[in-house]
Amino acid sequence: MRRLSLLIAVVALVVPLFAANNSIPTVNQPLFPSSVKPGSAAFTLMVNGSAFAPGAVVNWNGIPLTTKFVNRSRLRATVPAANVAAPGTATVTVTNPAPGGGTSFPVFFTVTTPSTSLTFAALPALTVGTTVTQVVAADFNNDGKMDLAVLNQGDEYTCDNGYNTVGSEYVSTFLGNGDGTFTAAGSLQADCALLSEGSDFAITVADFNGDGRQDLAVSVFGTICCIDYGRFAVVYLGNGDGTFGPLPTDVLGVGYGLGIATAGDFNHDGEMDLAMEGGDLGSFLFVFEGKGDGTFPGGAETGLNPGTSGEGSWIVAGDFNGDGILDIVLPPFDDGPNILLGVGDGTFTTVTSQPTTISAAPVVGDFNADGNLDLISATAVLLGNGDGTFSEQNENISGSLTADLNGDGKLDMLGNGPIFLGNGDGTFQSGLDIGFSGTQVAVADFNGDGRLDLVTLNSPNTITILLQAPAAVALPGSLKFGKLAVGKTSKPLRVSLTNPGSAALHLSGFIASGDFAQTNNCGEILPLGQTCSIQVVFRPTEFGLRTGNITIFDNASDSPQVIQLTGTGAAGFD
Repeated sequence: MRRLSLLIAVVALVVPLFAANNSIPTVNQPLFPSSVKPGSAAFTLMVNGSAFAPGAVVNWNGIPLTTKFVNRSRLRATVPAANVAAPGTATVTVTNPAPGGGTSFPVFFTVTTPSTSLTFAALPALTVGTTVTQVVAADFNNDGKMDLAVLNQGDEYTCDNGYNTVGSEYVSTFLGNGDGTFTAAGSLQADCALLSEGSDFAITVADFNGDGRQDLAVSVFGTICCIDYGRFAVVYLGNGDGTFGPLPTDVLGVGYGLGIATAGDFNHDGEMDLAMEGGDLGSFLFVFEGKGDGTFPGGAETGLNPGTSGEGSWIVAGDFNGDGILDIVLPPFDDGPNILLGVGDGTFTTVTSQPTTISAAPVVGDFNADGNLDLISATAVLLGNGDGTFSEQNENISGSLTADLNGDGKLDMLGNGPIFLGNGDGTFQSGLDIGFSGTQVAVADFNGDGRLDLVTLNSPNTITILLQAPAAVALPGSLKFGKLAVGKTSKPLRVSLTNPGSAALHLSGFIASGDFAQTNNCGEILPLGQTCSIQVVFRPTEFGLRTGNITIFDNASDSPQVIQLTGTGAAGFD
């Protein structure tokens, strides 16, 4: 009888454990590998992240791969050779099974040839509203092509409660055509908001109701839906066609703080939650637990760690101690902690050793390929030790976003200035000036060529798409054949055509003029980093100086390239 009682007690403890919902997983950057060359053999993809459950599946463009569960922070999946036969960019996600569960936000995997440099070409700018403040990239209509949501200010608007505003906030969506161009899908008016600084408004993308469509949480500072002045997160559900419900499913207020919403499953119930900073007196951390239908019951503070966050406007989430539970990074405030470790029920604890150099919103990623999440804040690189603590080092870099831009499997840093190519060990190369800049940037493969492109905000109301582009360098730029008897054909002289850019060079024609002819081995496509040869011969038809050109037509920004040719026709000798 005693053994039976003990068995019942053990079962009573175990059943609730296994009856608990699986969490929504997250996937870390980078994947290992994060890029392979076109035509590569089948390979094993290692996916690091948090909250992976037994039975979790890695998806490649939404299609499940054969997956092995390693632990709550690591999965391995087999990628068939057919998936990487041609250049392109795949989205990799992880899906946890029921009960609860759900699918992570996607991470990019590029099929491309690595490059040591980056070149970009700007498409015609798109005009949006009167002032643009943020742009995010996501697939809002589930067609496999990346779309854009742009937060912008529109016409003046006055709320019913009497607040006169300088403008109304809109979210304008543009659907990607798959070639780098976009079609406007419409604008969502987030009612009226008092615009003070661009950083006071932000878009957070997540699936808040679990229907497989991306939704929006718009953080604004002002008045929303004619509710009293303050800081709010307003949630709009996606219709799956690039548009969103005209009315919010929930409006979450946090007083007068400056918090921007961060999405994550902080209480491990399989529903997406929102974390924000706010408060009327001082600064507080709010976690709003999602119900799974786009609403957040109560719409009120859950009472987490008051006074620990700062006067900044950001919160960053990630699993920094490798326990499969999301943690939070906060701005510094009154010597309070930056790092809060998640318990798994929506509450947090602090670690004794706190970083001292977090002075700006950090960028999260595994920058030294050791499996632990790291942080980059301002010019400080904080390498994660895997237990929630960090080893700090100075690096002369800055940025707001990380991605593997050059396809070498190492995370790079980018923002509104130079691009810093990563070395894969937590250090970075000197800044690379690509000739373009904007107040904010987002990254995705907008034309499906396997290279990640950029979209930048420009003052005051335009956005520009920057596609990774090829380059065409023909050397030498001129050829001199000297004197040759009329009617005779010279020995060929050689011109090398190289593509030192960061995308494939598509060659559409070679035209020789005058008394010159050419042959080449270039084909229709010259891959990045490759060189081909053009053989040129001279056959004078008349006496005297003869001139001509070899003109090369391609998709480089400076097309066509022209090689100048000269030679002299002379009398022949028997």
